[in-house]
Amino acid sequence: MTEPTSIRLTATAPLNGSGTIPLTRDNFAGTSRRLYSATIPSGSRLTSDIFGIFSSGAHTSITVTASTDNPRDVLRVYLGATVRSEHRLAGPQTITLAPGEELAFITEAPTVLLLVVNELAEADQTIRLDRSPPAVIRARLTRNAGFTTTGVMNVALHWSTSAHVLEATSSAPAGALPLEALDPRQSRYAGYYWRVRVSGCDGPALVGPANRLTGDASLEQLLPGQWSTPRRVSHDDLLAVLSPPVRAGCPTVIAEHELLPVTEAQHLANAAAPTTPPLTQPAGAIPWATFSDYSVNAAGADRHEAGYLMWTHAITGNSNVIGNKGFHGIGTGNKAMLGTDAPALLGLPLAQLTALSARYALRTAGNTHILNRPYINILIDVNGDGTLYKIGVLDRDPNPALNLLVDVAQADPTDHEYQLSWIGAGKLKIVNELPGVTPAVDLGAGWHNKIFQVSDILAVYPDAKLTRAFPADNGLPADLTMPPLWIVLGDSTYTRYSRVLLREVRLNS
Repeated sequence: MTEPTSIRLTATAPLNGSGTIPLTRDNFAGTSRRLYSATIPSGSRLTSDIFGIFSSGAHTSITVTASTDNPRDVLRVYLGATVRSEHRLAGPQTITLAPGEELAFITEAPTVLLLVVNELAEADQTIRLDRSPPAVIRARLTRNAGFTTTGVMNVALHWSTSAHVLEATSSAPAGALPLEALDPRQSRYAGYYWRVRVSGCDGPALVGPANRLTGDASLEQLLPGQWSTPRRVSHDDLLAVLSPPVRAGCPTVIAEHELLPVTEAQHLANAAAPTTPPLTQPAGAIPWATFSDYSVNAAGADRHEAGYLMWTHAITGNSNVIGNKGFHGIGTGNKAMLGTDAPALLGLPLAQLTALSARYALRTAGNTHILNRPYINILIDVNGDGTLYKIGVLDRDPNPALNLLVDVAQADPTDHEYQLSWIGAGKLKIVNELPGVTPAVDLGAGWHNKIFQVSDILAVYPDAKLTRAFPADNGLPADLTMPPLWIVLGDSTYTRYSRVLLREVRLNS
């Protein structure tokens, strides 16, 4: 091996990896063969003779050091039009260049490159290996309205030299983030482990990898500020994040993504390791991981091995102020509310909501009050653009003309097991009614006495859909954005003791 030759190249603009750099050894400053220096006039590639300094038939070992720390800045070895290998520019990278090959530089900003080149002897050529140390890719996205999983996010990410992360220049658009937006290198096919942290939102987020072709996703629930479990992603996977809007007092909702490179040995080790299956309900039901407690006053919902235990106490006392588990309005009762942000519900057109059911067990002896049984609320974006929110109520009523739910005992009466189903055949109640729509059933003053046909609602509001929002309703929490669907026990005047074990909630099945 000869003594090394050092070449310093200054790029005053980003390099795109195309076009040969039009320099020869005569264009470099310095008279010693040990050190050459020049500014790149154009192009982004060098050929195997390294500006004519080496023979065109030589095999060379090149260690490249760059002033960049952007993990998306890379160098590639081309054999004709084919990429033979690809390496990160962050940190020293050593590659071999054979006759007929070209070395291409790809950067997102101006940079300085230092090449230390050795001509390889025949014996050295057989033992040299290209190497590129692994690196973590981190990106920070912001979105005031919260993140969605509908569609593919079309976002351009740029490297922040001050924060050392990839970020969008403005608020990220809607949709799931494609993996190639974080790492456009061809080596993304090798795969990563991905994790994400969501903060600044009004409640838990749902995150997980999604298949671009089918939309299938395995989502887990995250509390604000909590890192997700590392998940294996590769190729054209989508990185799905579903979150509520920004929480009061926070500047924006932030999703921080991290890609951690893995080796094949790690793949095998992780594949062999025992895993804990995600906590989900039976197939066809809404996953338990999408539910959260939105209860008011002396009421709540706790995760139970068989589902969720919903409860109310025969006491009150919380003031109706923000942060005090009180009502937005003047309510003084106890209201257990268990809401779900299931992806199938967010943005679901009202026309496609065809069936809802729940299995539950009654766990309160001697309480026969009608509000001791669960009922269902849905949140409707009536115009489809966030300008009008209405709450749809699916409840039972002693008057058959106003009843929308039916309970069927699932076991011996002493077991108190029931199947609750929406039997309204496209009917629901609307809190405070709905402008421009005539009720299909009108039994007097007050919205409790009126039933609307979904088809009549859609005739006036064809874009109506389920959503997450803060509808500012007196019977809801003072400071919480509500999900598209929640199960309810009690109401704003209810002061009885009650217990219900919710075993399963099903949508459109």
